[in-house]
Amino acid sequence: MTKHRLVVAAAALGLGVLAAPAAAVPPVHLSIDPPPNIVEDQGQACGFPVRWTIDLSVEQTRFFDQDGNLVRIQSHIKEDNTIANLSSGLVLREGPDSFTQTTFFNDDGSVEIIATGLAANVKGEGLKDVGRVVLVPVGGGQVQIVFSAGQHPVREATSGPLVEALAAFCEVLS
Repeated sequence: MTKHRLVVAAAALGLGVLAAPAAAVPPVHLSIDPPPNIVEDQGQACGFPVRWTIDLSVEQTRFFDQDGNLVRIQSHIKEDNTIANLSSGLVLREGPDSFTQTTFFNDDGSVEIIATGLAANVKGEGLKDVGRVVLVPVGGGQVQIVFSAGQHPVREATSGPLVEALAAFCEVLS
């Protein structure tokens, strides 16, 4: 190889190394097992007090871009819950539930949440929240469903505080 070709080859190799894209920050994996969350009202949703005890575990992966900015959170959620009519004493199992919830943090600052799977399941009573739903935050802790495939009575019952979702259980607890 001539000296000229060696210089050109070395220059091309140098440019290739300099132009290589920066590597993304490695994903972070978390296992989350919080204490049960109790959602309860005094009769506002159904005309009788309702308690929803949510017992979940989450396997979560957080993804970052090359600058360390969070771009996506993927959560595999498993729940085994109960719902109760506190007036009659009726307690029903709500679960087991298993769904994936992915939160995207877009370049324009918007956020999109996609949940897919079985998010509520009262066997024998025929209440299921299952399929795919796309949500976007609209401010003040509120979310709006922008796409829905499947049946989503629990997700459709609330756009904000989880206590609103209790209304989805009125019929099966009556």
